[in-house]
Amino acid sequence: MTSRLALPRTLVASVALLAAVATVVPSPASAALGTVGTVTTSTAADWTLGGQPCRLIEVPAAAPVGTGSCPGVRPGAVVTSDAGQCTFNFLFSGSDGHRYIGTAGHCILGDSPVGGDVGEETWGGDGPVARDGSGNQVGRFAYAILEDPKDFALIRLDAGVPADPQMCHFGGPTGVNADISEETTVLHHFGNGVAVGDVLPARSAVAFGLPHPDHVYAGGAVVPGDSGSGIISSDGRALGVIVTTGLHSQSIGFPVIDAGTMGVTRIAPQVDRAETVLGISLTLETAPQL
Repeated sequence: MTSRLALPRTLVASVALLAAVATVVPSPASAALGTVGTVTTSTAADWTLGGQPCRLIEVPAAAPVGTGSCPGVRPGAVVTSDAGQCTFNFLFSGSDGHRYIGTAGHCILGDSPVGGDVGEETWGGDGPVARDGSGNQVGRFAYAILEDPKDFALIRLDAGVPADPQMCHFGGPTGVNADISEETTVLHHFGNGVAVGDVLPARSAVAFGLPHPDHVYAGGAVVPGDSGSGIISSDGRALGVIVTTGLHSQSIGFPVIDAGTMGVTRIAPQVDRAETVLGISLTLETAPQL
């Protein structure tokens, strides 16, 4: 669903936060290294999304768990691993009888010390442990990829772990959004970014077009800890995974605007790839929109 109407207040607040976010997350053009609290940030572009230089959203190594009001295992909740803290995206049922929940690939693979792709990894039952915001083990990583334009991971949930498909605050997902469109689209996400996750975990963004099947560039606020967040279109459909920050620009005005301050890897092709590698089919678990 597309919208050219008045933007939601959460989006207006997100836009107002952009200047503040810029002080926490330096632009890719900045030089040297900086630290923000417990987060060490590399300010140079360290990856490409859709071939455009950008920076992976940092994974805080010692961020406070339980950021925001989204407990448990569900889209928008905290996930931690030995690599640090990120955010869960969408819940899936596997044809192998297991349940899976997603996050970003770089939340477990890390990033390359020299920039660029890291690769693709699978694990059996002994993958790295994933924990919720209270520090409880909820499962183990089964799959991860960090190869432009894919940045996606799946956690195989332990038996008996409660999980909810509904995104905190916004509800959904109601299905998968694989639209190719020139229309402006309002997007919603719930993330656990450092500082911002305490005051405004539920945020909105705007994509001025959806011209590419593998990525979306949007205008919105993201900070370290938001990595892996699922993002939905305003009709509730799962669009993708938030993974990068910085200026992204492929086209402005012709044939459509494909630019923004945050980068999203679209969910459909990433799930297709995971199914092929794992040898299973994955079904997105849906929930009503709130």
